[in-house]
Parts: sequence; C-alpha cells; structure tokens
Amino acid sequence: MSDVTPAIPDGPKPGIRHIRLVIAMAIASLLGTFAVYTAFADSSMPVLGVAQASTGYEGQKVRLEGKVTKTTGDAADPRGMRFTLQDNVHSATIPVEYRGAVPDAYRVGRAIVIDGTYENGVFTAVPDTLVTKCPSKYQDKATPSTSSDSS
Repeated sequence: MSDVTPAIPDGPKPGIRHIRLVIAMAIASLLGTFAVYTAFADSSMPVLGVAQASTGYEGQKVRLEGKVTKTTGDAADPRGMRFTLQDNVHSATIPVEYRGAVPDAYRVGRAIVIDGTYENGVFTAVPDTLVTKCPSKYQDKATPSTSSDSS
C-alpha cells in the first residue's frame, strides 16, 4: 500500500468567504431599504378634505376626498370629465377635471378619493387615480336581535 493521500482542491480561503458574505448582506440590505422606501414614499401625500385643498396647498400634489355632487362630460373624451366635489364635513365645494378610468361604483352622491393638484380654483386630477369609497364599509351595522322567544 502506498501512503499517498488524495489532493484536496483549494477552495476560497475562509477570509474571502466572509468578505463575500458581508458584501452580499450589504447589497441585500440596501435593496430591502430601497424597496421599503419606495413602498411608503407615495403614501406620504397629504389627504385633504375639499375645504383644506385651497388653503396652503396650491400647486402641490395632494390626495383629495369628498362627495360627488354633479358630473358632466366623459372621462375618456380628450376634454375630460368635470365634476363637483363637496367636503365631507363642511359645505365647501371644488370643481375637478378628470381623465382616465372611472370605477363602476362612481356616481353622484358617492364618496371618492382622487390625486392631483389645486391651481387657479380648479383641482386637476392625475389620470386613473379616481377611487370610490364603499359606503357599506363606513355605515353602522344593524345589531342583530339576540333575544329568543320561548313559549
């Protein structure tokens, strides 16, 4: 028998493996931080009622909420759809210009949320940002009768 031991191939040295691991972890951490930042960056837009939109937010991109009181035009038309939005608390109204998709639930009397900018007395909406609020989610639910009749 011979005393020859098989040669073990040289792999990366332990120090190099740790450096690779640290670099990979740093890159993963940066990518994760970027993903979280981009997810929350858009939600930092202020949500305003109609009464607040014209006070100090002129020219800034905001999210506006209110109740539709009147609608004219067609959102698919190049001239767009025009509607009046009323504040949920006060009687203040604001004219809105909108182009883009309109949800099936959109109608006069429905509460909506929309993104855009307020300039020169008109709220110009960002296309395809019109969202209707579901009224059943915000209404008090009737409490079911828990009493049972026993004869």
